[in-house]
Amino acid sequence: MKKLLLIPAFAAFLFANQTETQILQKEINSQIIPQIKESLDKDGESVIILRVTKSSNGLLIQSYNVKKGFSKFVPFETKGDYNVGFKYYSKYIFKPAKIKVTDFIKIIGAKNDKDLDKLFANNGELLIKKLEEEKQVYAVKGLKSIIQKGKLNDLKEFLKGVLGGKVPASCS
Repeated sequence: MKKLLLIPAFAAFLFANQTETQILQKEINSQIIPQIKESLDKDGESVIILRVTKSSNGLLIQSYNVKKGFSKFVPFETKGDYNVGFKYYSKYIFKPAKIKVTDFIKIIGAKNDKDLDKLFANNGELLIKKLEEEKQVYAVKGLKSIIQKGKLNDLKEFLKGVLGGKVPASCS
């Protein structure tokens, strides 16, 4: 009799320790995706499910792409924030490397937004190579910290703003 009481209590404990994301992921995988797969016709149509949540850092958008025969979680890339990019540039590049943002843009050789997009592609690999060629050790270290924190898009938006003439007084 005691064994029967322990199993439900243990199951309830496991359920309580799951995070909201794990519960939602399990719900989507077990109930919603199978229903969508059944409703898809033979032509290979697909459905995209968007989940938008508000957090202290802004909006988090996740997308789920469902095709007949498989399902795959595809995170949706959000646009960066100029102010957050300024904060991370100041903390990780400007203060340790003593590089003003206008000089930083000259070092990386960006003249327009397309140049920045090329430099920031593949998680900033080309940007890191460019800074290593210019022997900017502290800037490379700071950039790697920014990438590790997942704020590369914010830095890109900040630099796009600077290219557009929006230069903060403390970094010019």
